[in-house]
Amino acid sequence: MTTTVQSVLGPVAVDKLGFTLMHDHLKNAYPGWEVDTTLKFDRAGEVDKAVERLTKLKAAGASTMLDPCPMELARDPYFMADVSRRSGINIICTTGLYLEQGLDLAGFPPYFKTMKIEQIQRIYTSELKEGIGPDHIRPGLIKCATGPNQIGKHEERAFRAAARTAIDLDVRVTTHTTMGTMGNEQLGIFISEGMKPHHVIIGHCDWNRDTGYHKSLMDRGCYIGFDTIGIDVITPDEIRIKNLAELTGAGYARQIVLSHDYAGCWQFSEEDMLPYLKKLMTAPKRRYTYLIEEFIPSLRKAGVSQTDIDTMTVENPRRYFAGEAL
Repeated sequence: MTTTVQSVLGPVAVDKLGFTLMHDHLKNAYPGWEVDTTLKFDRAGEVDKAVERLTKLKAAGASTMLDPCPMELARDPYFMADVSRRSGINIICTTGLYLEQGLDLAGFPPYFKTMKIEQIQRIYTSELKEGIGPDHIRPGLIKCATGPNQIGKHEERAFRAAARTAIDLDVRVTTHTTMGTMGNEQLGIFISEGMKPHHVIIGHCDWNRDTGYHKSLMDRGCYIGFDTIGIDVITPDEIRIKNLAELTGAGYARQIVLSHDYAGCWQFSEEDMLPYLKKLMTAPKRRYTYLIEEFIPSLRKAGVSQTDIDTMTVENPRRYFAGEAL
């Protein structure tokens, strides 16, 4: 088993992670942001805002946040490190790539489209072992993603590179699925490469409202993420609560992790911000503390025990990073 996980400030003992948000972001951007010479981004001001948000999160009872931002979506380990240092929240970042089709922020970089699996694996390995940038900030795991209803050829190469790297370095993998599809196909790739299913989180499973889908994944031995909590346009929280009550009642609490997929900051100039994104960012539920302050009390009212809540928010992150068998 693994006793520590790499955070942006160094190794953290897995038994010290505490209450952990397993899929939230400090900041994101659409691929191509880096070549917009007119982009105005107040980095220092956004760090201050992020520190304020995560200080509230810590006061609410959380200790750790996994920020699985892919490379091309403005992943910024230095931003994360500044915020972690000042807020006291452990932040874990990832290496890895996003999807190639199906969402308007899809943009699998052409640079990586030319690469073989072994070349992508080399990059993942270098980041995980040597770190990113002059201060060598190291990711703690690998992120993979697929679009809706299919796995593209570039996405598949990234998945196979992730699996091989994860096995070589004994690190974990977390994923993005789109529209509640392709979770079993993602898991199939990892298993075909020899990964242990309990080293994988299949993310955004709450996009799919069918508990049969959730069970089909967990019955194969992986974790799943109910990690878009508060995005009612995807799935109303009432359905998430109903499904979690059913799943925990059926004994699946040990394989579920929770989070919001909230991004506190997007690298857009104010005048260029997409209207739907601005609306999503300012919706009342879109905050790092929503899970603790509102969603979990609603779970209790629905009959989910505090033991199962602790399992999903404290024990499962610890067990996942430790690599413990289910």
